[in-house]
Amino acid sequence: MTAALDDTATARIVRLDDALTRRGETVILRTGNTTVGQVSVRASVRAYGPNEIIGLISAQDREVTVSPTGLETFGAPTTSGFVVINGTPCRVISVRPFRPGGVLTRIDLQVRG
Repeated sequence: MTAALDDTATARIVRLDDALTRRGETVILRTGNTTVGQVSVRASVRAYGPNEIIGLISAQDREVTVSPTGLETFGAPTTSGFVVINGTPCRVISVRPFRPGGVLTRIDLQVRG
């Protein structure tokens, strides 16, 4: 099996990192709405589609996908944090970590702002 098709946690992270490098954008993760305790990371940012705007998801919300790479010191984002997208701080509404086999491989965030 080639590394590109390997389904290990490490291979999943490598593929996500490659995709974010090619097609992602730089965002800033903050522990609060202050510049103290922040880290810049690559992320995929997208608006929710009309059929996804139900329940707790509003039209101003976006989904931000980040890799665990580079978060070793910062830690995983929490719902008390913010994501700065193009200079605008957005509150983290929900955090969905993906842990296949117990290893963190991706984090999807619902942000508002």
